[in-house]
Amino acid sequence: MLTSILFYLGCFFTSFFLCIPIGPVNLEVFQSAIKKHHAQALSVALGASLGDAIWANAAFFGISPFLKNGYNILIEGIFLLITAVITFILGLLSLKDARFLEKIEKKEEALAQNIKRKRWAFAKGLALVMINPLGIASWMIALSFMKKLKIFIPITLTHVIFFLITVLIGAFAYFTLIVFITNKMKSIFSPERTGKIIKALGYVLILFSLYFMFFAIKTLFCYQRLH
Repeated sequence: MLTSILFYLGCFFTSFFLCIPIGPVNLEVFQSAIKKHHAQALSVALGASLGDAIWANAAFFGISPFLKNGYNILIEGIFLLITAVITFILGLLSLKDARFLEKIEKKEEALAQNIKRKRWAFAKGLALVMINPLGIASWMIALSFMKKLKIFIPITLTHVIFFLITVLIGAFAYFTLIVFITNKMKSIFSPERTGKIIKALGYVLILFSLYFMFFAIKTLFCYQRLH
């Protein structure tokens, strides 16, 4: 019983802290929150949290052996390429939002209440995590460490389901904290200042896309050389 509790606590904090490094999901949640689109921000957060839970589950059952073949490099390259494209598009949309923020602020507030937009935000958060090949690698390392410490759970349906829920809650808790802090600080975000921040985030996202594109091309080039 104690071992299981320690395992779930470890998974909660692992999920929480794995979300901290700045990346597309963090920037997307922060950008939505700073524009006061809290429903959208939480939808992106929920989608990203579910994606993290899926990667954690894959790591738990040891999916890595199935990728130890000649195509693992190709798969990684494709994931990185898709990540680069999506991140670049998000960056361009951020720059567009920053440019026309004052004109479309009221219109955006209305759109934030639209159910369809919330669903798209959820899908966006899920996609941003699922196409990140580092997701399963991080969980492989974390779970391997806990297994060496003999802090693990038996592979039963109940334990696995609770494991998934714990990971999801851990990631969602972090993103919710971002939204909460941003909401508490909203008084310092004037439309002009908000526009500048969103513009800066847009450029950061574009830099991320170039970073992902570089490694995508490098990975695919290596695959071509091997074949």
